Amino acid sequence: MQFRIKWQDMALAGALLFFGLVGTRFAARLQEGAALDVFAYLLITVAATGLLFRSVRPLWTFGMAVVPIAVYLAAGYPFGPILISGVAAVYAVAMYASIELAAGCALLYALAILPWWDDSVTSWITWSAGWILLPAAAGVLMKLRRRSAVDAREHAVVSERLRLAQEVHDVVGHGLSVIAMQAGVALYVLDKDPAKARASLEAIRSTSKEALDGLRSELDTLRGSAPLRPTISLADIPALAGRMREAGLEVAVEVDAPDLPDNVQMAVYRIVQESLTNVLRHSSPGVTASVRVYAARGSLVVEVADTGTPNAFVEGHGITGMRARAEALGGTLEVSVSDGFTVIARIPLPS
Repeated sequence: MQFRIKWQDMALAGALLFFGLVGTRFAARLQEGAALDVFAYLLITVAATGLLFRSVRPLWTFGMAVVPIAVYLAAGYPFGPILISGVAAVYAVAMYASIELAAGCALLYALAILPWWDDSVTSWITWSAGWILLPAAAGVLMKLRRRSAVDAREHAVVSERLRLAQEVHDVVGHGLSVIAMQAGVALYVLDKDPAKARASLEAIRSTSKEALDGLRSELDTLRGSAPLRPTISLADIPALAGRMREAGLEVAVEVDAPDLPDNVQMAVYRIVQESLTNVLRHSSPGVTASVRVYAARGSLVVEVADTGTPNAFVEGHGITGMRARAEALGGTLEVSVSDGFTVIARIPLPS
């Protein structure tokens, strides 16, 4: 069994040891009790030394502090700085162990002192509340605060990973779908219409370059070295529709929206991109699609519909990702299959 003692714990144990060895002399002068001897100083040393293990073995710390304190008081030595080691031990249990153990240890420490308390029970309760229960509560609160900070960091990491995964899915998935469609067109017309085949190959080259640039940008973001790049906006939707037409999907576009923040425009573009990519993947020949982006009743409405035959569907990563984008902006996303396949997102307009 190996563990590493932290320097902070060494510093705390050293401070308590110094305070105990020096301060107990002054406490003895003010109280009538057994004279200090080597055994008393040994008990003080053991109680302070237990704080070395507070981060790795808090129960060891509690035992090494409270047992010497009980023996110290039972021997008739004066109340003094050794009690602070017990307070620090209770705080350590509250900080590094469970709340139930912290409560039990705090009560046990208070009861260990009660038989040697030379004042009223009321004063013992008051002392225990201030010097035992309050440090225990402080330790619990500090633990909860640290746990909250850790949870927040982990949540931020998970959120960033999900965002990157969604971006890679949208960029690469869209690119591969267009490439696959254009490759099929090129193979079909290779002998009949070389010019058309050449146009499809050009589209494959430009689409693959765009997808690789997007993938490289996201990987740079993951490494923490992402360069500045142009922001995708609603003005890029017509070009997206143009690439879809080249791949064989006829798309009508109508964009009439006010000026919007960059993050909203990015989300809208990705929703339109993923919706059209799904149409390109799953539709039969002759299916057309329409894209409408407009403001209505304080919301930006993004509507992507196709004329395909409605079929049962299972919500996959694409729809889940689109819904997450809309909800991240306080909006909603609905999917219907009544007349073809329709995706409608509503995002509140910024005031």
